[in-house]
Amino acid sequence: MKLVVFALLVGAVHCIPVDNGVEGEPEVECGPTAITVNFNTRNPFEGHVYVKGLYDQQECRNDEGGRQVAGIELPFDSCNTARTRSLNPRGVFVSTTVVISFHPQFVTKVDRAYRIQCFYMESDKTVSTQIEVSDLTTAFQTQVVPMPICRYEILDGGPSGQPIQFATIGQQVLLNLELIK
Repeated sequence: MKLVVFALLVGAVHCIPVDNGVEGEPEVECGPTAITVNFNTRNPFEGHVYVKGLYDQQECRNDEGGRQVAGIELPFDSCNTARTRSLNPRGVFVSTTVVISFHPQFVTKVDRAYRIQCFYMESDKTVSTQIEVSDLTTAFQTQVVPMPICRYEILDGGPSGQPIQFATIGQQVLLNLELIK
C-alpha cells in the first residue's frame, strides 16, 4: 500500500521550470564602505539576491526584478559581513556569502551561492606637513611670603632632658627644632 501511494505522489509532482541562470562570473565591486555584487542573467530576473542565512532581514535582501542584472550592496557593518585581519600580506579581508535565487518562492536547481571576498591592503603612508607652533608663554607670579619663625634648643641627655647652653665632647644631647609660625 505504501509503495502505491509513493508512486502516485511521484507521478503527481510537477517541476516548475526556470529558464534562467547566471551568465559568466559575478561582478564584485569592493568599495570603501560596502561590497556590491551584480549578476548578469540569461533572461529578465524574477527572484531574490540575499546574504546566506539572512533572507528574513529586508536590508540583507534585494527583490528587484525585470532586468537582466540582479545585485545587492552590502555595507561592512551589517548583514554578517565578516572582517579578518591578515598579517601577510598586511590588510583586511571582508567576506560574505551571497545567494541568487531565480524563483520568488522556491529553491530551484539554477540557484547559486557565491562566497564573496574583498581584500583591502594596508599601506604604509608617511604624511608630512609643516605646522607652526608658537612659543610657550610664561606667566609671572609673585607672592611675598613671610619667613617662618623657628625656635631651637639643646636638651641634655635626650628628649626629656633640661635645656643647656654648653656641652662637652662625648656628652649625649638632643637638638630640638620647633616651627612656631
